[in-house]
Amino acid sequence: MPHKVISSIIALVFLVLIQTTSKVFRFLLPVMLLYFIVVMAYNYWYLKKHNFYVFWSWLRMLFFLASIVSIYFVIPSGFIKGIFLIFASAFVYFLELRLLIASEQVLFFETLLSYFGLALGIFGNNYYLLPKNFITLILLGLATYLIARASFDYAPQSRQQKNFFAWFIAFCVLEVSWALIFLPFHFTVLAVILFNIFYVLWIITYYHLFHNLSMKKVSFHMIFSTILILLTLLSTPWKI
Repeated sequence: MPHKVISSIIALVFLVLIQTTSKVFRFLLPVMLLYFIVVMAYNYWYLKKHNFYVFWSWLRMLFFLASIVSIYFVIPSGFIKGIFLIFASAFVYFLELRLLIASEQVLFFETLLSYFGLALGIFGNNYYLLPKNFITLILLGLATYLIARASFDYAPQSRQQKNFFAWFIAFCVLEVSWALIFLPFHFTVLAVILFNIFYVLWIITYYHLFHNLSMKKVSFHMIFSTILILLTLLSTPWKI
């Protein structure tokens, strides 16, 4: 069966599974875990078949799928959920179709959306289920390291350097996250703030690893993210 057809099936099944199981969490969790296993097993086979398998790059699709599920569950409106699900299924199809293509644009899109979705899901879990703070911090640290490390896999640097910078970003994010969880903001605001901080750290490191970093790029991304954070804080009421 052509990969294009299988990609369509994977995207369609994702859409159907979310729609049919999202109202009963005890069904959704095992069903989606099984779906993730099947998709990742197929991707492993397909990449191996074409001699394109790289462990960290292979993991990126898993992070992306998990982030989409996380975003879906924090959207309050049923209509908006439906629209998001349609676009999300299209993204799943697009990324599956391009498994054998190492594109910087695709990497940026996949990495940033994956991180935002997972940060949103982790902060949402902390908001609704009230776990211990150290659990939230561990999840944020692991998500940050894994996503950053996967995104650096094609960088022309040694494995030790890529691991070091991924852990460095994770450590910085943990320091910021420890302060954020005590702020009286909605979890969506915390996710936006942390995402912007991750974005600055990640994009600067990414350009550095590819020997393409300049002061102009550093200034632009820092100013851009600072403006977004300030606008988010100014438009957000404090919880009392």
